[in-house]
Amino acid sequence: MLEDKINEAVSGEFTLSGLTAENEDVCSLSCAKTDFESLKLTKCRFTDCDFTGAYFADCTFENCSFSGCRFEKSYFKNVTLRYCKLDGSIFRQSTLRKLTASGSSFNYCDFSEALLDEIKLTECEMREAFLSQCRFKKPLFSEVNFTRADFFGTSLKGINLSECTIDGIMLSDSFSELKGAKVSPLQAADLALLLGVVIV
Repeated sequence: MLEDKINEAVSGEFTLSGLTAENEDVCSLSCAKTDFESLKLTKCRFTDCDFTGAYFADCTFENCSFSGCRFEKSYFKNVTLRYCKLDGSIFRQSTLRKLTASGSSFNYCDFSEALLDEIKLTECEMREAFLSQCRFKKPLFSEVNFTRADFFGTSLKGINLSECTIDGIMLSDSFSELKGAKVSPLQAADLALLLGVVIV
């Protein structure tokens, strides 16, 4: 049913709104430039789907999988993700406003050149995610695993990373991305090693 409804919205170029679905599978579907509003999806699985330029507003996804999907130049507003899996998905040049995610996985995701505005991530995995040249506005991170994430060219000024794992994060040679970032004393000691500081 879910795939049929999406196909109808794509072919008819109308907004898919107010749909509730559970335990649905959608594969290799092109949903580019499609609008989705007030969806509530539970335990749905999207595989290799193309959401390039899509619009999502006031949607809730719980225990859903979007692994390997494309969300380039898409727009998210007031979207909630609970225990979802998005590993390897592409969000390049997208806008994420007031997105809330808890217990979700974004490992290896590409957020290059994205705008992340008032997002809130709690107990999420972002290992080896690409966050280069992103723009952050008032993000809240709690227990997020950023191990080996790429922050090249992304200012972390004013961002509190003290409750997160930032082991092996990738930065520019000048480490300018870290200027003004908020870290714990233990994190500061680890980061000092990156700067060549010897602590005695």
